[in-house]
Amino acid sequence: MKIDEIIKKSIEVPGISIKRSEYSAELILKEKDGKGAMTFFPLFPGLTLAYIFINSPTWAAPDFRDNGSIETGPLLLNYCVTGRCELILNNGNFVYVKDGEISLTERFARQQYVYPRRIYEGMEFFIDMDAAAEQSTWIQTEFDIDFHKIRELYCPAGSTYISAISPEIEEILKKLWSLLDISVPLSIMQMKIYTLALFSLLQNLKEIPPSQACTFFTETQVDIAKRVEKIITSDLRQHHPAWELAAQFSISETSLKNYFRGVFGQNISVYLRETRMKKAAELLSTTKLSVAEAAEQVGYINQSKFASVFKKQFGLSPLEYRRAKTLEKS
Repeated sequence: MKIDEIIKKSIEVPGISIKRSEYSAELILKEKDGKGAMTFFPLFPGLTLAYIFINSPTWAAPDFRDNGSIETGPLLLNYCVTGRCELILNNGNFVYVKDGEISLTERFARQQYVYPRRIYEGMEFFIDMDAAAEQSTWIQTEFDIDFHKIRELYCPAGSTYISAISPEIEEILKKLWSLLDISVPLSIMQMKIYTLALFSLLQNLKEIPPSQACTFFTETQVDIAKRVEKIITSDLRQHHPAWELAAQFSISETSLKNYFRGVFGQNISVYLRETRMKKAAELLSTTKLSVAEAAEQVGYINQSKFASVFKKQFGLSPLEYRRAKTLEKS
């Protein structure tokens, strides 16, 4: 699939528009709850680099189903600079990429990209295998870069590869990222040079880091994790042991913890503690509840324990936090 087709389908999504210039095309997300931008730079026939900046919880994915029963698209290489991106691929697998990781896949996001931290920055390379083979043969001739070989090394049998990057790859990716500070068109030539160096290195690594199998979950497993999250946060005064939650879904306690950590990036206990503290901070700054009452609202009977956890989270005691927020409003 050509990049122009992907961009065309992308701007059919509500809330997304496009701005074109001589050297790039920029997809712009603007919605009530967030914004973002993906700037595409065509480097070679069949190879495009995009810089991604997101301040939004989600970005809707284009729908390619009207093109027939398409299972795979271009080879996509993602590099996460900051944040965390989650998605369900069109083969039903849930995957995520976080800071300092790369992914390679030919699978499409099925519905949307999710950014739990709202902030996401990264780069994505789009390789149209057919166009590259037909129109950029000199890349293989002059630089011995074979994109089909790279696909087989990292994505055999249609699999998805996700791993932390090696120091050598990180060095090249950081140089590519820094080119945002250089004016176009000077930066374009350097993008081309470093991109060729990147794919040459990927193809010739002596030892390819193993893909992180724990990153992959089925849609059912993701659904269980999200339902558990809803249960434990719907009433913060309640306490739900992990074994009890696991029994509700007829799975082991270990599986439950793995699903939750995979989807939300934290252990259940850490996630719940932070959620409780954020709610407590909100109560202290927006209501006249006493510290003991706020503690009880988020599941703490022992006020001393609550104060200790709160101070560890925010660096202030509950009373100091309340005073600081009161002063900010005055």
